[in-house]
Amino acid sequence: MRRHLVLVTLTVFLIVTPVFAQEVLDLQFFPVVARGAGFANTMWVTDLVMTNPMDVPITIGVQFFPANQDNQFNPFFPDQFELGPGKTAIAEDLLQLVFGYEEGIKGSLVVLADPNYLLGNPEGTVFCAVTRTYNVGSAAGTFGQTVPSLVVNANVGWASSFITGVRNDADFRSNLGIANTSPMAQIKVYYRIRDRDGTTLAEGSKNIKIMSMNQWSFQQLGVDQVTGPLSVELWLDPSSMSEEPCEEAIPNAFMAYVSKVDNVTGDAEFLSAAAMKPYYCGVNPED
Repeated sequence: MRRHLVLVTLTVFLIVTPVFAQEVLDLQFFPVVARGAGFANTMWVTDLVMTNPMDVPITIGVQFFPANQDNQFNPFFPDQFELGPGKTAIAEDLLQLVFGYEEGIKGSLVVLADPNYLLGNPEGTVFCAVTRTYNVGSAAGTFGQTVPSLVVNANVGWASSFITGVRNDADFRSNLGIANTSPMAQIKVYYRIRDRDGTTLAEGSKNIKIMSMNQWSFQQLGVDQVTGPLSVELWLDPSSMSEEPCEEAIPNAFMAYVSKVDNVTGDAEFLSAAAMKPYYCGVNPED
């Protein structure tokens, strides 16, 4: 019963949340958090900030799902934060502080205040949260990217998702990340990278494990330095689609992003994939 309830909550979250905003809801999903060394002497860590907009104290649970492995959802949320009315808390270097990882780790993060799981919370409990993943490897200071909750950008297979503003040249390097939101099944996602003229530079597919994610540099995907802006198209393999996405507690779906990093400063930008037909049941023309 507990597992079913969180899936229903996630479905409602997918349907009603506006794109690109910081959400005030009872459940949020962040496609990537990290702790570890990167290219060009960068060192990446993630902070999580949470605000309680309620006039009563609340408990917020967090759960981390490591990359490139099948993961299982834990309905008991053993890692929790207590926030008083109107209070804001920050978990700096989250993966070390809360989960004990030292380095070389990335994955997805679920943050939840649903009273069906955190029994002390009153009905209607909501919260606001955001993450920042940033490079602490420079003496000049930290450089990073804000990563919002992106469940609203989930792609259930109705059409492609697209990312623009990508660069992979002498000034910038890019990485493609794909997250699987399904707690039941692995999925296959196709990708195509095009140059400014629409010429395909690389294409292929990736198998994403249960409730997990992975990230690849453009070099790993077969794209060397290219002059000009690039775009990425992604789509779900038909065999990975749920039969009736709007009738399931949570359908198979993916979220994707590009992390674009300045080769000089180590500063990063987060570019989220936008679905041509977002997962809004009752609104999609094909429903």
